[in-house]
Amino acid sequence: MKSLRLMTSVALSALAISVGAASAETVKIAFLTPKTGPLAFIGAMYDPTINFVTKSFNDAAGDGHKVDVSVYDDAGTTQGAADRFKQAIADGARVFIGAGTSPLAAQNLADIQRWNQRNPQDPAMLLIVGAEGSNFTGADCNFYSFRFTTTPFIRQNALAKVMKGEGTLGSKIYSLQPDYTMGREMEAATVQNAAAYGYEVVGTNRHDVFKIKDFSPFIEKARAAEPETIFTAGGGSDLTLILQAAAAAGLKARFAGMFLDEPGNIAAAGAAALGNYDAQIFNAEAGGEAGEAYRAAFNAAAGRDPVAFMNNSILTLNMLTAAVAALPKGEQPAINALVTSLENVKVDWPLGQLSMRADDHQVQLPLVISVVSKDAKDKVDGTDMGFKPVKVLSAAETSMPVSAECKMKRP
Repeated sequence: MKSLRLMTSVALSALAISVGAASAETVKIAFLTPKTGPLAFIGAMYDPTINFVTKSFNDAAGDGHKVDVSVYDDAGTTQGAADRFKQAIADGARVFIGAGTSPLAAQNLADIQRWNQRNPQDPAMLLIVGAEGSNFTGADCNFYSFRFTTTPFIRQNALAKVMKGEGTLGSKIYSLQPDYTMGREMEAATVQNAAAYGYEVVGTNRHDVFKIKDFSPFIEKARAAEPETIFTAGGGSDLTLILQAAAAAGLKARFAGMFLDEPGNIAAAGAAALGNYDAQIFNAEAGGEAGEAYRAAFNAAAGRDPVAFMNNSILTLNMLTAAVAALPKGEQPAINALVTSLENVKVDWPLGQLSMRADDHQVQLPLVISVVSKDAKDKVDGTDMGFKPVKVLSAAETSMPVSAECKMKRP
């Protein structure tokens, strides 16, 4: 139960810490995420994680620091992100959580870099929760920026490795991707790993993001290539529509992706979801006693299970608050000290230990590869199906080398 106690105590501690305008009694954070517009589902997913952590922290804080959390709606646009950053800086925040897509995270990072260049004695830091573009730990790696999720290369490699071992990968693979950073990189990973895992890429296709209402032409093009597995980095309404189109067409190929566990996807696909694979940050059944206890605690507080990238937020907060706890007592922490502390913390998670690689600020985390099955312990979307764990890969097994493009400069 040690890992559960640590995971729970850290997850229920401070969501935020900042310097600048914040007092010793009140710690602040700017949580930048879409609350309106076509990406509003992202902000909706993060809402329960914020409430879960902040309420528990403030209830237990006593005479210590309390949390003043401000959620800033970037509306899913880079202009919105830039405007909300300025607003949050003026409000005194110096620690930012970027909870959006890769383009939004790129804007967040640009704003952080610009601020720090102009204010070297009063720096800000960025915690990237969900953006998986490889550049954030590659050419754009930065001392004041951390990534708390994977990359498409990490997830595709994990999926291919496990499915190959299970005999479910097949020899004919198709790539159907959203046409932006994450999808392009999932396509690149699919092509790059063909020789290593003994398959042929029989076709690739990309689609506009959150603009297409009928994916049947894309499904028919995929069907013509006769793939056994289709890799996708699609999410949100796009993935729902893709699965619906595949179900309507009776497509036999299985999907392997990153966001199949978003709410509604399994219900949308119905029986056609069976046999599809997902690379998950968290799966309660795979986590054993600690995983089920975490799932139950979150469900009791939020009225739902922690699914998809909700868990990215929780593990981010686990590591952030562990880093804060490791700082000298009785002092309001400086950002540089917090960055260094975060590079050195190790935190238990139901699937294994979490740590931060100092060389590029890429979180080292385990993944669970799951298959949609009626035999899963925890059912989803009101269906008789859920995500049955196939294999848990340790942080060491999912880790990929530091990019040669990362040239991190330290103050």
